[in-house]
Amino acid sequence: MPIRFSSKVPELGKLLQRWKVDISDGKAPSKAFLRTLSLTLGVFNVIAVVAAALLPWYAGVPLLLGAMLWNVLMAVSIGKQIAADQISIEKNRSLFKRFQNTTRYFESILQDTSDIIISLDRDYLILKFNRGAQNHFGYSQEEIVGKPFEMLFADPADKERMQPAETGDESASAEILMKKRDGREITVNMCVSRMRDGGFVVTAQDITDRKYLEAQLQHKSQQLEKLSITDDLTNLYNSRHFYSVIRSEFSRLKRHAERKLAIIYMDVDRFKEFNDTEGHQRGDGVLKSLGEVIMACIRKDIDAGFRYGGDEFVIILPDTDMGQAKVVAERIQHQFCEMKFGDTSLSIGIAEAKDGDDERTLVRRADFAMYTSKKNGKKRITLASEDHPGQGEMMEDTVSFPIDDINEINDFDEA
Repeated sequence: MPIRFSSKVPELGKLLQRWKVDISDGKAPSKAFLRTLSLTLGVFNVIAVVAAALLPWYAGVPLLLGAMLWNVLMAVSIGKQIAADQISIEKNRSLFKRFQNTTRYFESILQDTSDIIISLDRDYLILKFNRGAQNHFGYSQEEIVGKPFEMLFADPADKERMQPAETGDESASAEILMKKRDGREITVNMCVSRMRDGGFVVTAQDITDRKYLEAQLQHKSQQLEKLSITDDLTNLYNSRHFYSVIRSEFSRLKRHAERKLAIIYMDVDRFKEFNDTEGHQRGDGVLKSLGEVIMACIRKDIDAGFRYGGDEFVIILPDTDMGQAKVVAERIQHQFCEMKFGDTSLSIGIAEAKDGDDERTLVRRADFAMYTSKKNGKKRITLASEDHPGQGEMMEDTVSFPIDDINEINDFDEA
């Protein structure tokens, strides 16, 4: 009510309206404003007193009383307004402090996190580089702002991978190789998200150490796996791995009947005598040298050599027939004998997989062929054959023999 009355006095109404606007915005009235308000009220009161003095008492007294009543009402109204505005100011100050604290809190998270946080504009120019990004890349905020985002990629073409699609999923994520200021590379797990204003926010974690540890663990795992299937002395595969490989090769044969498979079974002649007379260290040297010869004479990543046990060795030759396997065996025999380890030589048996064979029968046929070489004078290569006795072709240092009765192996072993 008093505020409405004051609007009839233009200058006073303007001052009160300014008072209301200032305090509603949380600003304290200035000293100049308070002086102006006081002066206006004083002038109004002086005019009222002078007018009351000049007018007759019956007109002046009511005017004076009216002015006094108006002052009282104005004082009460302004007091209430000041009290209400003070409460409003306190609330606004409290909210403003809370907003400041929240802003500082989120700014602290943004700056203190070790993760990489980068903001980009629509053209993928860098706008913000948090402290985590500065620590990882070596650039300061001042150096990097305004620079193209792709300058941080080890391969600038990766920028295309990290552009979110216009529709659908509005983010793109991947493991990316990045480049530091000093040229070193780091691997980060990055996510680029599209913002409502058209810009982008990049969040990333440096996983370089984790990737290194994973690679080391994988390498150690591979080493352990290799040790578990490798013979320590010869560096060939061991017998346990032999059965895994031969089963795998027979499984492949079942899927592709036109393929061939041969194995070479060999034993070092007179090894026990050499080992007893020359010593175990020299005997180990014989086995190690034979392992090296085998590795040199077979196809890398295709054929596989195994120390089957003691001084017995087996070679698996995929996609190889009997004749080709014989060439490999002759090469091994020749190179081993050139090393001249006393009277040692090799008794070798070769078998090629045929219909009805499985890994067990194939190995027994090759084993029997090897024992036939040993029985017929050692330093020989014997080809396992389906022919009957006397029908095999005799070659130099080679015997072909029938293998119809596999039980003969047991009889030979006992003999």
